[in-house]
Amino acid sequence: MSKQKNHHVISHPLLLEKLSLMMDSRTESPNFRRLMNEISYALAYEALRDWATQDKEIITPNGTDIIPSLANYPIIVSILRAGNGMINGVTDALPLARIGHIGIYRDRDLDSTVEYFFRLPKNIKGSSVLLLDPIIATGDTICASVSRLQEFGINDIHVLTLLASKSGLQKLSTTDKNISVWGLRLEESLNESGHLAPGPGDIAARLLNTD
Repeated sequence: MSKQKNHHVISHPLLLEKLSLMMDSRTESPNFRRLMNEISYALAYEALRDWATQDKEIITPNGTDIIPSLANYPIIVSILRAGNGMINGVTDALPLARIGHIGIYRDRDLDSTVEYFFRLPKNIKGSSVLLLDPIIATGDTICASVSRLQEFGINDIHVLTLLASKSGLQKLSTTDKNISVWGLRLEESLNESGHLAPGPGDIAARLLNTD
């Protein structure tokens, strides 16, 4: 675990191998998507490691058994567009989860965030959320998304990411110090444009194979 409170670093060699391939500029979109799916699937497992469970009775071919099962399913919320690259992997792990989307981006000229889309499932007050954002750089987008979720009575938020900057996590902790973040690596620096350096580049562009 990193020194950042509530930031859980999953330093598994196999996941770091996948991350290295994903970050490589020579990796084309089809493999980039596949790698992100595989990493996201593993992150969902780790984020639910200590999730509340309840006993469930099942019928096996040789009788009945009691197996612990999830007490509740989190809602999956993707921050567009890059967050959609994580949805398939997370829903493979949680096929019954409901899904929402937040369209929001950081406008460097305005030095602020701009929201252009917001859609959540019904009756979400008090729910738990897995918030998907592959990169936490300046922290502006993730903080704005968290604040919007809190407006709807959602306070149990778990962020799944690949890479996060120290400054971005510090900003997130000022928004809500109790939010947990699950990722693969903590990055030291941002470049003058506010992007992780070196980082994987523009996640959305690489996912969608656009310039």
